Amino acid sequence: MNADPLHDDDVATARRTTPEERARQTLDLMRTGYRLKRAALRVRHPRATEGELDALFQRWLDGDDRP
Repeated sequence: MNADPLHDDDVATARRTTPEERARQTLDLMRTGYRLKRAALRVRHPRATEGELDALFQRWLDGDDRP
């Protein structure tokens, strides 16, 4: 066992978590990340329309987010 009791608790919790719950948690984290990225794009491009933000977001998803 690890000397860190919080780590041990995290491991025990992870082992009890069903695959379905892990998948749901993963999707929730992805959605949160996408919302954060769109918010960052909105801050970086305050005059952009929703369509332009959609295009910037898609470029980021495609891995081509160079300026």
